[in-house]
Amino acid sequence: GGAGGAGGAGGAGGGQGGTVEGGGANFDVNSFSVYGADVAHPALGPLTTSKITSGRGFQVGEADTAVAVVDSAYATQNKLAVDSTLTIKNTPFKVIGIATADSGDATANVYVPLKQAQTLAGTADKITTVYVQAKDSQAIGSVKQAIQKNVPDTTVTTSADLADTVSGSLSTASSLASTVGTWLSYAVLAAAFLVAGLLTSSAVSRRVREFGTLKALGWKSGRVTRQVAGEALVNGLIGGVLGIGVGLAAAYAITAISPSLTAQLAGGGGRGAGGPGGGGRMFGAARHTAGKAVDVALTAPVSLATIGLAVALAVAGGLVAGGFGGWRASGLRPADALRRVE
Repeated sequence: GGAGGAGGAGGAGGGQGGTVEGGGANFDVNSFSVYGADVAHPALGPLTTSKITSGRGFQVGEADTAVAVVDSAYATQNKLAVDSTLTIKNTPFKVIGIATADSGDATANVYVPLKQAQTLAGTADKITTVYVQAKDSQAIGSVKQAIQKNVPDTTVTTSADLADTVSGSLSTASSLASTVGTWLSYAVLAAAFLVAGLLTSSAVSRRVREFGTLKALGWKSGRVTRQVAGEALVNGLIGGVLGIGVGLAAAYAITAISPSLTAQLAGGGGRGAGGPGGGGRMFGAARHTAGKAVDVALTAPVSLATIGLAVALAVAGGLVAGGFGGWRASGLRPADALRRVE
């Protein structure tokens, strides 16, 4: 258990905005979101995701008072300040406070007492959102079960459920990125081996005179194949050593420079809803923690396993190229060399 508060969406009102003209029409259009907050429970409700940065919040005795708290971004856009007047559905409301969202977007543009929102929306004594705060984090599960049992057809969502949803999305994105990266790596390796084989085959074609002469002197096809494969393997090892050297130098430079990225972390906690007749959801606790920025330094760690993999790929590339080139060389005939002798 714990305390419970209620908030309901009120509606949109007219005011500053664009102008529609043409076809006999000439009227102002201004749309903004209005949420009702239960002034009897100021610690709960849609305003818990924001902090009052100017003026004040609602007081317990203001349920029937035409007062409003305005989101800071909306106030700046419409040049509103404390003690300004905001008209909602032809009803003037006095701005008593400016609220700034802790992280991300605000829940609504304008907040008014719940009873005022119900009157504006024409839905007296009806609510669309119920906020519940448990005594401690260990009781959230039991509170959720109690609500599901006592309020049928209500969707109950706790802060843990929200975290699981975000974690699941991040996990899916990470898995997708990993899978795509793996297949791209395979494609690049296949292309590298193919290019190495084609280059070696091209080199064999340019050495027709040499290999044909060796076969005329008595070299067997297997010996010619081993010669070409050995040369390709040595070239692969030399290329691998050079590549490892360049990679180590680049990794050292990246680690020395250590560029950093800034990650914006949202605040913790949760909020929730439940509606009349069932349609709604509940969150375990109101959010009070502001978001914070964390600097993440980029490094390029190098391990023996990475170096070993690089050597193995270099050897494999040499074997693939050598095998393909050797196959081409073994098919050459001495007559081809003799025809090209000048």
